[in-house]
Amino acid sequence: MDKVRVSLVIQSMLNDAMIEVYHSQVMNEAQERLRFVKFLIHHYPDTDKEILVDFVYEQFKKFDNKYA
Repeated sequence: MDKVRVSLVIQSMLNDAMIEVYHSQVMNEAQERLRFVKFLIHHYPDTDKEILVDFVYEQFKKFDNKYA
């Protein structure tokens, strides 16, 4: 798997969330995307850093499930 810049992941998540907030069926997905963006910003303030998105997402899910 290739690494991706954090800034690109954030942009992608925000774009998807912007669409999802208008559809009640996927509102939970939009909220999860926004929580993931917050996680990325907190853990990767240098958004030019490249990450393995799937790995970082799994870390986020472990963190997020603690507070769900």
